[in-house]
Amino acid sequence: MKSAFNQREVFEGASKAEIIERIQQLVPPGSPEPQDPEILAALKTLTAQLITAYQADGQLESEPFSDVRDRTIHLYASAVSSQIKGKTILITGGEGCVGSFLIKKLLELGATKIISADNARCQNPEENLPVFNREGAVTFYAADIRNCEALKHIFEVEKPAIVFHLAAQRQPGLAEIKIRETVTTSLLGCKHVIQLCEEYGVEHCIFSSTGKTSRYFTTEVYAASKKLAEWQFAKAAQEGDVTYGMVRFTHMLENSLFCEQMSKKVEQGKTVNVHAPHRYVTAQNLIEAVHLLLNSLVVSVPGKLKFVAVSNLGWPTETLEVALYKILECGKDLPIYFQGLLPGYEEPFFLGQFDWKKPTDIHLLINVLEDPFRSVNDTGDMVSVELAPFSLPVLDKQVSKLESLIIDPDFPEVQIKHALVAAEKEVIASSFAWSAPEELLKILQWGINPKKLQGYGTEIADYSEIIQLLLQGICGRLSQEVLHSAGVTADEFDDLVESLSTLDVIQAEVGYLRSLSRYLREFAPPAQFTTKKSEPIAIPDAA
Repeated sequence: MKSAFNQREVFEGASKAEIIERIQQLVPPGSPEPQDPEILAALKTLTAQLITAYQADGQLESEPFSDVRDRTIHLYASAVSSQIKGKTILITGGEGCVGSFLIKKLLELGATKIISADNARCQNPEENLPVFNREGAVTFYAADIRNCEALKHIFEVEKPAIVFHLAAQRQPGLAEIKIRETVTTSLLGCKHVIQLCEEYGVEHCIFSSTGKTSRYFTTEVYAASKKLAEWQFAKAAQEGDVTYGMVRFTHMLENSLFCEQMSKKVEQGKTVNVHAPHRYVTAQNLIEAVHLLLNSLVVSVPGKLKFVAVSNLGWPTETLEVALYKILECGKDLPIYFQGLLPGYEEPFFLGQFDWKKPTDIHLLINVLEDPFRSVNDTGDMVSVELAPFSLPVLDKQVSKLESLIIDPDFPEVQIKHALVAAEKEVIASSFAWSAPEELLKILQWGINPKKLQGYGTEIADYSEIIQLLLQGICGRLSQEVLHSAGVTADEFDDLVESLSTLDVIQAEVGYLRSLSRYLREFAPPAQFTTKKSEPIAIPDAA
């Protein structure tokens, strides 16, 4: 592909948007990495121009994640030390980034016997007697948590009193390729850990999850499998004897895939690939992560699953800004291009995730239905939350059905993904059935605001599945009182129905909403729904 780029077309006053558009014209998203010398030269020029444009806006003066790297969370060290004193502690995934640092911190706090179960050195996942080696106070087992007998052997020999369950697929992109491994690790691994914790009388079990589970619905394997895991632990907390806790992590700086990839490209002097412009991430550091895990031991309570997260994640950081800073810092004349979104990162952000009546209180890892359960600790740096209610029988049925499919080695991986999403839908539907219809109505209204969707470059059809689930939870439950409680005016309700009418798959639900609208127009008091609300305030999409 030859370039139609003219060097003279580049002018110093070009805006960020104009430069980005020219880069995408040269190398359309989805194209292979450019090799043509003329195109690479043009990309270098445009990249330098983009850096200048960012600097003109006061950006790139410091490392974009510098504020995140300097943050910390208060550790209830004394309380944690009392909890772990003289006890055996098991960590699944103990040889990973977070697991390794957790072990180090536990030793500092006085732990004398730590067990790691990790598949990093596991030669045979089906080996029921896992090999191990002891290094001082730490014993490292080579075991796959999907192998219940191997895990049971560890419990039988070591008798842990505290368990940190960290083992999981960590790469959303790889999860879309290794679907069976990801889902079985999440579903069966959690089942085995819970089962053995109950059987061997474990006192505390802390599970590490992801902020991506705050989405009401997702078709991504990584996030959907984690949602099923969260529900499993919530059920265990209600029905079992163990005290369970959970942590929701976001992007981990010390374990950042995209930062690592960008740094490698910069070091090698190669073209730096960025998924897309206007993609943002929230981030945290390793110290925060480990402090959350340890604090969860202190704040967890019997009978319910509380999860903790960083209280103030700060403003999301643009991945493009990170790439430009790395190039600027190295002093090399390097080009960037936008490769396009990859599987596992393609899902558009649903604006109904947050309560836009309180934009300054929005937390990017907590959705509207979870937010009423939010509380902040005494030091103000950690939040404690609970999952929105859901049906335990529905979860049981869906997990059992999914398990029967994924243990069949001949069941196609792509069908595993479909089955996972189908199971997730059923549990979400049960959660929406528990939720107040006025909350679901507000979520729907915020989620499909036409002006906001246009600003985000998405359209209502991109959210058809979550819209269907919300309407399933709403239909038959709306009334004049519900609309009034939600603060939705008659005009706003009509606008909502009009927007929904563009989706062919929900015409029956739209018919119900139209009937309700006619009823309200005919019978509602004239002034009941006339006050217009202010427009919600937009924040950047957190990818």
